[in-house]
Amino acid sequence: MTVEEPVSVSGRVVGPPGPLEERQLRSRSFRNVSDGDASETLTSTHWHIATALGLGWMLDGIVIALYALIVPYLLEDFGISLNSLTLAVTITGVLAAFAAYFWPWLADRIGRRTAFIVNVALTCVFLVLIVVSRNWLFFILFYTLMRVTIAGEWAIGSLLTVETWPARHRAKILSAARSLYGYGVVIAGLTGTYIIAPHGWRWAFLVPAAIGLLAIYVRFLCPESPAWIRNRDAVLARTEDAPPENRPTWAERARKASVGQLFEPGQRKRTYVALFVAATATMSWYTLGYWAPFYLKETHGWSTAEYSNWYIWWGVAGAFGYYLMGWIADRWSRFRAMLTGNVIFIVTLIPWALATESWQLWVFGLASNFGLIGVWGTVLTYTAELYPTRMRGVGMGLTWMVAGFLGVLVPYGALWVRNATGSFTAAFMLIPVLLVIQLIGLLIARMDYAGKQLDSIAT
Repeated sequence: MTVEEPVSVSGRVVGPPGPLEERQLRSRSFRNVSDGDASETLTSTHWHIATALGLGWMLDGIVIALYALIVPYLLEDFGISLNSLTLAVTITGVLAAFAAYFWPWLADRIGRRTAFIVNVALTCVFLVLIVVSRNWLFFILFYTLMRVTIAGEWAIGSLLTVETWPARHRAKILSAARSLYGYGVVIAGLTGTYIIAPHGWRWAFLVPAAIGLLAIYVRFLCPESPAWIRNRDAVLARTEDAPPENRPTWAERARKASVGQLFEPGQRKRTYVALFVAATATMSWYTLGYWAPFYLKETHGWSTAEYSNWYIWWGVAGAFGYYLMGWIADRWSRFRAMLTGNVIFIVTLIPWALATESWQLWVFGLASNFGLIGVWGTVLTYTAELYPTRMRGVGMGLTWMVAGFLGVLVPYGALWVRNATGSFTAAFMLIPVLLVIQLIGLLIARMDYAGKQLDSIAT
């Protein structure tokens, strides 16, 4: 796959540190990552940042998987239909998609670290409120608020990680951190077996709340992004030191990065590619991730304990997929990693969807998740690399907001297919088509920035 020539950064910050950076340099943790993605040395601070991101992903994995596990309980406890539940959660997903833009946008304004801490703290509060909700109205209200906050957690964490870790390790570490999503699914499966099945679904949400508190502690060990600090210093220098009539356009544009700037010449193509990759990846995951447990219960008659146990190992398989795809992405290219994962998924998903024996559901199910989930670390790395620092939050926010809108509609569409055909099998069989389209689009786009520093990639 041919790599498009990198474009230099307009307004790259050089020279002595500005006032914001001078204050930050008093912190050892900031000094440890001050070289940003140009660094060749890993420090304890790099690992603190990666751990914070990983715990955030674990939190996200538990929450999403818990919903898939408790669907039968919600239908019974609140006396609602599957269509009504899906519609309510679809609305929740739409609001969460808006939030997926808001939080990275906020991170562009107040900093990656500050937005990170505020985000996860609010998530923990709403998780606790879900536990004490006693009717459908309060459950869906607190569940929606929790989804609105957690929708931005991983995007902010990815921004901080990609701007501090060495370029040669970027895909590997994002994939490794993202793998904790799979372990979050494992924890959710264990929760289903040992908490939900014997004690009910409410207490299960205290598990992610506890992990969220641990993530807050780790986040206090993480400094602000040096790239963001230097960008702020550059904005201040160009807007405050120059006469009003001579203030450079760059500074004003960097201070108020907007969606419109994402579609200007020099950036437009990258934005379209990021939107395309994120949308196809999200639509593929939501179709399978949301309905797999219910499918096993409805079509194959599995009990809560059985499909929860399957979900545990399903998450483990996905976690190992991250490691392989992340290594391929940094060793060769982002495209080869996505190609590898998607091909593994396609050739195993089809026999899984058509399986009639229990062993087939286990073997092909775990193998398919190894491929499908394995590419997600690469997808996040790839989309983050397509935006300059001054608008990386806005760009990632728009990218995953649009993907989120499409993602929340997909489960409803899958349900429509299930109602029309009598099974989710047909809906699952459409996922390989999406991924083939994704690979064709990547071949046409011909963009790949494995090992490149961010300043040499963006416009």
